[in-house]
Amino acid sequence: MKTFVHDFVKLPILQQVTQADGKRHYVTPEGNHYQSVTTLTGQVKAASIAKWRAKIGEAAADKISNRAKARGTALHNTIENYLHNKPVNMLLEGDPLNKSMFYKIVPLLDRLDNLKVIEGQMYSDDLELAGTTDCVADYYDDLSIVDFKTATRAKKKEDIDDYFMQGGAYGRMYEELFGVTPEKVVIMLSVEDTPYPLVYIEPYEKCIKMLREFMRNLAKAK
Repeated sequence: MKTFVHDFVKLPILQQVTQADGKRHYVTPEGNHYQSVTTLTGQVKAASIAKWRAKIGEAAADKISNRAKARGTALHNTIENYLHNKPVNMLLEGDPLNKSMFYKIVPLLDRLDNLKVIEGQMYSDDLELAGTTDCVADYYDDLSIVDFKTATRAKKKEDIDDYFMQGGAYGRMYEELFGVTPEKVVIMLSVEDTPYPLVYIEPYEKCIKMLREFMRNLAKAK
């Protein structure tokens, strides 16, 4: 297994608040209350998810959603240990799905180095957003915002605009806080029904442009 080089930045301390409806916001060191990035980008597919839930029923939808959340949490915890150069065996034992998902994505993880952030909170006064990014690191020597996702079935690049917008937001946060502009947003997908992982990449500038346009459209619709 690879040993990663760490070059961590000093992150701000944010207070995370979860509302009664499950949505999150963050309080910055200056006392600003900013919406969670995932709450914002979750609106991209809100209508299609609502339609899906109505079609299969709330009980069935909850079962599928809870399984997906558990799968994602298990993989994220394992990846976090791996990137910190910590053992992962205990997290894989007795969980064949997580073991399968993790070993699929390892070849992509091993392309990372000079890790700046692992599961770290950031915020942007410009966007008035905050959130917890999976990773900021060099991907093939290009400073990148990296997000780890799981899926039951393979997704096409055109189906994950919300992931890229999320990455664009984290890129802007990093740029504001540390004065360095990331080059790419990298989405790594471990998929249940394929024997290999998927990786989709877009320039950071394209991703932040997509996000700003989405936010403008939301503001107009209000």
